[in-house]
Amino acid sequence: MNITVSISEFRQNISEYLAKARAGDTIILKDNKKNEEVAEIVGSKKWDPIAFRKALHEAAGVFTAKNHPEWRTKRDVIRWVEKSRKDAERKF
Repeated sequence: MNITVSISEFRQNISEYLAKARAGDTIILKDNKKNEEVAEIVGSKKWDPIAFRKALHEAAGVFTAKNHPEWRTKRDVIRWVEKSRKDAERKF
């Protein structure tokens, strides 16, 4: 969740807002005099090896030679990349 707060309000309750950032919220500091956002405070992400392993197993086998024949061999991949780059460089 995004929480927008003035700088003065943040200073008065800094520990409360830092705890919310640690819990996953994004704190947006706003300068009320200039009516502009000054900064965002986002809690750091923790490495979760169990979630990573689960995502890896779910994604395994998505790209195969059967459903992507253009990636069957290394040479096929090189040709596909070269063609994609060439197509992207077209001028209109």
